[in-house]
Amino acid sequence: MHLFGLEITGDHARLILPALGGALALSGFVAGRWSRHRARVHFRREDLVASSIVIEMYGIIPEPDGTDMLHIITQGSPSNLEDFFLAPDLVRHIKREVVKHPGLLQLASPVAHRMMMDEGKDAITGLDPRANMHFVHGRPTQNDETLFGFAAYSERNHDGTLLHDQVGRLVLMVVSPTLIDRLADVQYITHLRARHSGYLPRRERLHDFACEWQRLQTLPNAQRGAATDKIWQITVRTSLGSKP
Repeated sequence: MHLFGLEITGDHARLILPALGGALALSGFVAGRWSRHRARVHFRREDLVASSIVIEMYGIIPEPDGTDMLHIITQGSPSNLEDFFLAPDLVRHIKREVVKHPGLLQLASPVAHRMMMDEGKDAITGLDPRANMHFVHGRPTQNDETLFGFAAYSERNHDGTLLHDQVGRLVLMVVSPTLIDRLADVQYITHLRARHSGYLPRRERLHDFACEWQRLQTLPNAQRGAATDKIWQITVRTSLGSKP
């Protein structure tokens, strides 16, 4: 038998074939290990927002000593993106944008961005069905202006270092317009207290939120719209009670 111009005898074949088989097995083993390694690296860098979203509402409570304390309410437990956003194409847009642009989200597609913000609005305004029914039946309601936007930030350890460059989850941030001036003040946000160190990164997120809202207010109306604004202002109707 001739191979590549060389004469291969039976003795040669008995030596070469096991060696060739061993080389193929080794290459398969190495390829498998490399694939698993790449998968682990991909997971470490893959944004965990791909699987969850949470609604966080922020407030500031004065403390007896005169300082302000950041107060956070999580509305329910984290949900799967597929459960929160009903359109699969929208989920794909969001996942792709979050990995590329951590922070406040603005989707590249105006249609997708409007859909995302609309579903966020529906999630907030639909949190109190009883109040909504009071509104439908003409009972007194109070109109509360509320700001919201979707954001994805890298998670941090308590010492402030990044946690594998991962984004813990997509966050639907809900903020009162009355807090914007304070949250946009660097000195104020730096000294704003939190219940524990795990909440400290929220101050940075809230500062980004406030600065973005202030920026939007400076733009001409022609440069703003539901398909591009990262933050929307909506009216959430809250029941004040019923009339007899």
